[in-house]
Amino acid sequence: MKKYIKFIVLISAAIGSWACTNEDIVVRYAASTPKIDTATVKEAQITYGDSIHVKVVISDKIAPLSTLLFRVVCNNEIVYTETIRTKGNAAGINRTVGVPFVANRPDNAPVKVYLTETNVSGSVRDSIVSTTIAKRPIISEYWLVPDGTAKGVKLNLTDATNLIYNIAGLTFGTTINYKIATKVKGPFKKVDWSGLVFGKVGDGIGIVDSITNSITSASITTTDATLVGISTFTFDALKFSIKVGGKLLEPVTTLDMTADLPANPAALGTSTNFRGGNVYFGEGVEVTFSGITNLANNLSPDYFQVTGPTTAKFLGKTGLYKAYFLTTASYLYIEPQPEAIYPEALWICGQGFGRPQTPYLTTGSWNWNSPLDYFPCRLVSPGIYQVTIYCKNDATVETLGSLNFKFFDKRGWWDGHEHLSTDYTVSAPLSASSVAGNVGNTVGLSSAPFEGVYKITLNENDHTIKSQKMN
Repeated sequence: MKKYIKFIVLISAAIGSWACTNEDIVVRYAASTPKIDTATVKEAQITYGDSIHVKVVISDKIAPLSTLLFRVVCNNEIVYTETIRTKGNAAGINRTVGVPFVANRPDNAPVKVYLTETNVSGSVRDSIVSTTIAKRPIISEYWLVPDGTAKGVKLNLTDATNLIYNIAGLTFGTTINYKIATKVKGPFKKVDWSGLVFGKVGDGIGIVDSITNSITSASITTTDATLVGISTFTFDALKFSIKVGGKLLEPVTTLDMTADLPANPAALGTSTNFRGGNVYFGEGVEVTFSGITNLANNLSPDYFQVTGPTTAKFLGKTGLYKAYFLTTASYLYIEPQPEAIYPEALWICGQGFGRPQTPYLTTGSWNWNSPLDYFPCRLVSPGIYQVTIYCKNDATVETLGSLNFKFFDKRGWWDGHEHLSTDYTVSAPLSASSVAGNVGNTVGLSSAPFEGVYKITLNENDHTIKSQKMN
């Protein structure tokens, strides 16, 4: 028995000793800083599109190495970045990095290699290698090459310092699909892919080729619906940007609901009761209407001031608008272009409202399918937005009445870009909702039913939302 007890004591002591010797041990090194022994770039000069070959040797005689942050920078833009694991007390790194020809690449720009080595103790050594110069490819000419059968035209250098090329006298419509070539071939001056070709890359313009890009998908599309047609074309060969110009549309002075507004506008999908399209209105310009009667009841009061039985003056800023004529109600909705965003435009979407037209109806819904669902607010002056709508707030069994809408920065859902009524002082009969699921909505309360046509003004200058009953 004594022997057995002695054995247990010895085993316990051994286990205790093992546990003590296997506790986590923090290895501490004497203070040291990594050393970048060699950092060279093979090439003294490259042309954009070429690669550089970088050689780096790092060491630390005391503390083991940890990581190398490796970055290549050109014209203050990071071309390449990599975090490289380094081990032991010495490491050698070789990298081949391409320096692409993209926008904002000036001639004779330095290509810099930034190195940051860290050892396991957290000490850091930085170094910059700036021994390489990048040059722009030698390009003697640029050609605008439209898709289809239209002939390519040579662009003229008009600003040698900023690399601006221009052509005038074109006869395109309001949209052109094209590429910009540095070489052309054939009698119609079409793209010669042996030279550099500029086309659509992502959301911008860049170098494309006939292998990785189909000939059509690589094309750039430029549209300006405010022009009668595109007659001038400018290419900024440094920024890779395009500008087009031409005769501006003249504000309409007559508008026929049938002749000027096509049936079933594609933008409204299946809403077959609408006619509509783009119309260029001028601020303060009087328009004579055809195909619509009782202008005081059938035109948007936010955008028109009726001046006669068939005439009305446009109140909005000069520009291109969507005009949607609801044939079943003989009402003309006016709104900015769908892509218009705050601060140039503001929109409401919700329920319990409709157009300010007799017989009054509520058509609003939490959708963006047609003008029945939402309303644009007109920018009256800086920071002040106005919308005139029929409101009907019925009492309900819940806290909120049936009138419930929110202000949006664009037409459509865009999270985080909403104007919350809780950030404003809201005047009766409207109220700011703090009810869960409706926080920030502009509402009517269940205890205060009302209806009528109201002019609602959101004022960013004094942070108020006010309403004025019109009838």
